[in-house]
Amino acid sequence: MPEVPRFDGLRRLLRSFALRTSLGIAAAALLLSLIGAGWGWIRAETALYQELDLLLAGEAEGLIRDYQAIGPEALLDAARVSVRRDALLLILVQTADGQTLAGRIDTAPAALRGYATLRGSGEPPLRALGALLPGGINLVVAAPIAAVEDAARALAWTPLVAACGAGIVALLLGFVGARALERRLASVSDVAGLLTAGDLSRRLPQSGRRDEFDRLVMTVNAMLAKLEMLVTAQRQVTDDIAHDLRGPLQRLRQGLEEALADRTDDPALTVAISELDAVLETFSALLRIARAEAGAVTRRSLDLSALVTSVAEAYGPVADETDRPFTTDIAPGLTIDGDPALLGRMLANLLDNALSHGAGAISVSLQAGPVLTVADEGPGVPMAERDAVLKRFVRLDRSRASPGTGLGLALVKAAAQAHGGSVTLGSAWPDGRGLAVTVDWRVAA
Repeated sequence: MPEVPRFDGLRRLLRSFALRTSLGIAAAALLLSLIGAGWGWIRAETALYQELDLLLAGEAEGLIRDYQAIGPEALLDAARVSVRRDALLLILVQTADGQTLAGRIDTAPAALRGYATLRGSGEPPLRALGALLPGGINLVVAAPIAAVEDAARALAWTPLVAACGAGIVALLLGFVGARALERRLASVSDVAGLLTAGDLSRRLPQSGRRDEFDRLVMTVNAMLAKLEMLVTAQRQVTDDIAHDLRGPLQRLRQGLEEALADRTDDPALTVAISELDAVLETFSALLRIARAEAGAVTRRSLDLSALVTSVAEAYGPVADETDRPFTTDIAPGLTIDGDPALLGRMLANLLDNALSHGAGAISVSLQAGPVLTVADEGPGVPMAERDAVLKRFVRLDRSRASPGTGLGLALVKAAAQAHGGSVTLGSAWPDGRGLAVTVDWRVAA
């Protein structure tokens, strides 16, 4: 049995459509969040600056009213207090040409007019408002902007963090959904494998949730039921015809044998009996194919190596009589669950085909897998006709003059598929000579 890769299930899961969709959604959410975070940062910073500007304007208006009511001393006192108390609101009083009268703002330029953002080495950034008052007084009001920038960053990070959380949730949901979809599709794949093997009575399982998958399963199951009915009817017709005709033909053969006993010198009777035996064998082959395709096989654990050895030993003397070299390479101890009679008939058909239509040496190989190969050195089968010869009653033009019905390889294919295997035709030699028929059960194993 081949070793199953340890991470094969994980690889299938990573290739899952549901997980890929979740990854795409998570990536899109992160991308949009990055764009939104940048836009939000700019908008938040602008709005907070506007609020700070309104605050500075309000404070400046209050100081100007005090100046108008009391005089310059009101501004000077306020500026001195802002320095002593290290207040959040800084006040600087200057002359019109920029000389400091009271207060301290190291980064303020001389005679500031209007709004400005003040930044200096080693100094915290400030937002400032300068105004020239009557009497040659220049008033500068400032406040730190560190809180504004921190708030803008916090607001910008909020959607990004939320998107990361949403992306993680999307990945988890995608992983769970992919696992559930994988389990559901695995059950469908198992049933499909049984259907391919010929068990048309199998149906796809339903979850009971009545979702779109269940509706699809119901439609497919109805189709399978119809297909089973048609195939069963077709096989029944073939089976009935074969059964109904075998009886009269066997009685006819018995009558011919009785006639031949009284007329031993009549060659026509001998030819008729031979032709009748060929017809009876055709019906027997059709019945075996119909049963194999219907999956009507008796399965039990059997020693495939011993079975192949037994059949090969029976055909060895036949090959010797025709001066055909006959070799075997059979690995011991290989087993399979199957019908020994059907598998024996399958190998017999392969050897009959090699003896009747092949040439040169015949080889039988059974290796681990198990993999059975019967090869000869004859003309082989053209590549374009290799699929066709596995069908019923198909024969190559060069073989029409030789005995046969065109059912041998069809039975091989039906028997192999009934046991979960596959049949391939190839060349026995790299240069294209010969025919090698391989029955591979590794998929079933």
